[in-house]
Amino acid sequence: MADLMVSYSALEAVHGGLERATETFSGDALPAEGGAFGADDVAQAFATFRTAQQRSAEWLADTSRTLGQYAKDTKSLVADADTDLAGKAGGE
Repeated sequence: MADLMVSYSALEAVHGGLERATETFSGDALPAEGGAFGADDVAQAFATFRTAQQRSAEWLADTSRTLGQYAKDTKSLVADADTDLAGKAGGE
């Protein structure tokens, strides 16, 4: 049977990368249209695009946050399982 290897440094790197992604996508809201377009249709199209982009950024931030937490939790759960298995192997 193959050994299961878990790299804590890889989990920490993933968690850190996802925290940075969360910060990137959790930034300030996009600026609102300032009347420079001149045509109502263009201004409406900009507003629609802006809303979709903001929702996408929020989704990316939430997803990054969730995946980062999974990576962090995995490290803790694997360590706990390893301790349990070591105890059982030692006859505890």
